[in-house]
Amino acid sequence: MRLRDFGFTDGINEVIVITIGDFINTAPIGIIVEDPDSDVAKAKIYPSHTRENIERGSKVYANIVNDPIVFAISAFEDLSEDYFLSLDPPILKSALAYCEFKARIANEFVELKLLNGKVISKQIRAVNRGFNALIEALVHATRYRIFRSKDLLDRILYYRSIVERCGGKREKEAFKILMEKINFGQL
Repeated sequence: MRLRDFGFTDGINEVIVITIGDFINTAPIGIIVEDPDSDVAKAKIYPSHTRENIERGSKVYANIVNDPIVFAISAFEDLSEDYFLSLDPPILKSALAYCEFKARIANEFVELKLLNGKVISKQIRAVNRGFNALIEALVHATRYRIFRSKDLLDRILYYRSIVERCGGKREKEAFKILMEKINFGQL
């Protein structure tokens, strides 16, 4: 079993990570893969519920999804059970594949060892620039909520112009969620 079998490539792969603690925690995380033919990866992990759950022994369940709404919501709050196909193991309805990882904290990273997984759908999808821009904007938006930097806001607005030009209906709807979550109308 290799990371490649579940759609991972070398570089940073954006997925929805689920950890289990007092509640089911969901968050978009970039999983860093150096060798997709291996079963090991890592992710930079910041202080969060995700990190707390891993420190308490939770496995990491990576759901490979291409639903912009799921990314937008989970960037700011945990997904409700309505989004799940299964809770044991935790699999999202929109998952194309999921992987179960053993996780170990190593400073600011979590080291991941692939234990199990399943490909659910071999959906073919061309690259959508609007989706990619949304993912980049979400990275900046989660930081913007903490630091309120004008530079971060400028980046978000730059990506918004790409989503408006290149994205489909769901990417545009997801960007609207992002803007509401950063209280853009109240600046």
